[in-house]
Amino acid sequence: MLAASFATALLGNGGSPSAAEMAEKSQRRTIAVPNAPAGVRPTPPRKYWIRRPVVRVRTAMQLQAALARGAPARIVLRPGLYDADSPFLNANGHAIYSETVGRAILTAGVSMGNDGGGAGLLQGVVIDVSDYSKTVDGVAVAVRGNAGGVFDVVLRGHGTIRSGLVVRQPEGFRAARLVVRDFTDYGVLVDANDRSRTKLSRPFSVRDLDVAGIKRAEPGSSRGRAEACVWLGNPGAAARVRARDCGWTGLWTGTAATGLRVADVDVDRTRTGVYLEHFTHQSRFERIRVGRRVRVGLTAEWADPGWGGLPASVDNVVQASRFESSLAGVYLDEGTTRTIIRGSTFVGQRWAAIGDYQGVDNAYFGNDYRGIGAGAVPVTREHINTAPGGDG
Repeated sequence: MLAASFATALLGNGGSPSAAEMAEKSQRRTIAVPNAPAGVRPTPPRKYWIRRPVVRVRTAMQLQAALARGAPARIVLRPGLYDADSPFLNANGHAIYSETVGRAILTAGVSMGNDGGGAGLLQGVVIDVSDYSKTVDGVAVAVRGNAGGVFDVVLRGHGTIRSGLVVRQPEGFRAARLVVRDFTDYGVLVDANDRSRTKLSRPFSVRDLDVAGIKRAEPGSSRGRAEACVWLGNPGAAARVRARDCGWTGLWTGTAATGLRVADVDVDRTRTGVYLEHFTHQSRFERIRVGRRVRVGLTAEWADPGWGGLPASVDNVVQASRFESSLAGVYLDEGTTRTIIRGSTFVGQRWAAIGDYQGVDNAYFGNDYRGIGAGAVPVTREHINTAPGGDG
């Protein structure tokens, strides 16, 4: 099945295309879009070098004493178990390393940057925590002050702790090669929770994230307020993300996500693959792969009166992606504005590859719809609630 013409896809019932539609139609002739992805394998935690001088510790008491020092230092943890009655506080910008990657295991959380100092660095440790009282408000690693970095870290929450990594000061934050398992609300969250922070002098970067098991006892009971494997709310970049068993969504974007760049995301076993919420603007999503055990591959939230009737998705581009989600590949809800879906492949949908309900100047071209279900259509202007099993 070949794609409908650009104007027909947009207008649904024929008619003359607008100036914006003609401009986009001209643009599509010159854009080279890479092939859709086959899958993503994030780089796992790996070995690293530690510069001298260092402060070596082998017990939790020694670690707490080293963290209490005012001058930032490189603290190296010998292999072993580090337990405490409350979270380890790194308020002075220390860099904490495991001497051997994965061999220093903390059974209490870590708080970084509490007192306005540098957030420091955390690398190579395992944080395995099941006691809520040993965390900062249910967060295994909380970055609350000036942003730093978290690398080569494994986080385990045993289905009892709310979140793996939460960053409330995203300016310049870096994370890479994280394995995150079994939290109830969020796997990795980078969001200042401030709608005005649509610009950062140093946008954040997260990459090589392997996140799974982010769900409540009744998966989906958060109704979109949590149960996200990855949650991004500010300008920055995310790359090579694998998300599985997420109670609501694999990747959520919103709050002040303007100019976000997302690439190489592999999502399966969740209700929604990627959720563009209030507000995701001028952002690019490419090489997204959504598996068969997902209901809707990518959803753009509607122009909810509770948000002033403003659309969630404006001037965003989704390209070079593969959607195998069961009900719909992409769904652009009411008010979605100038959102482009291009160069992507759709397979196995039973309702539609793309749903565009009362959108404004959205566009979709260069897509491959040949693999959609026998009863599905490439593009529909109907609301998703009209689809069999599409309510809610």
